[in-house]
Amino acid sequence: MMWWNGSWTWMWIAMVPMMLLMWALIAMVFLPWARSGRPVSPRERLDERLAAGEISVEEHLTRRSELEQRS
Repeated sequence: MMWWNGSWTWMWIAMVPMMLLMWALIAMVFLPWARSGRPVSPRERLDERLAAGEISVEEHLTRRSELEQRS
């Protein structure tokens, strides 16, 4: 027997809000987890800048020695 003529309507009415709720919960759990990386130390950030070509080797060595003197 076919269940047409609106008998599945209740299921759609329940499924749509539940699906939205499920995706909202997934986003609430996943997004903070994805954003929370470990903190980057100043030394690592300096190395990344050198690797990206933002600073020269001389500037890297100068800033690295300054960082080592502080700690």
